[in-house]
Amino acid sequence: MTLFLDDNLEQQPDGQVVCRHCAQVLGDAAAPMRDALVRETLPASAGPSVREDAARFTDRPVVFRQTFCPQCLTQLQAEIVPGDEPSSRHRSLVVGA
Repeated sequence: MTLFLDDNLEQQPDGQVVCRHCAQVLGDAAAPMRDALVRETLPASAGPSVREDAARFTDRPVVFRQTFCPQCLTQLQAEIVPGDEPSSRHRSLVVGA
């Protein structure tokens, strides 16, 4: 059975997670976006609504992190986060016992 995860991702019956636009394999249940491309830029590149300097609120560098399908370049997620931390938006399809 195919499981639709969101507008961009689906899990195939064999457990692989693929892009719904081009069928590129991105990962599996344990790491759905393992093979996705990641781009990090300044938070201001997120758009005109991001105007404040992050240094006013934190001593850590902050980045605008975008995740894309490596084949069709569909954006899968975007977040503004401390640059020294892994993604705060984790996805796991593994069901614990």
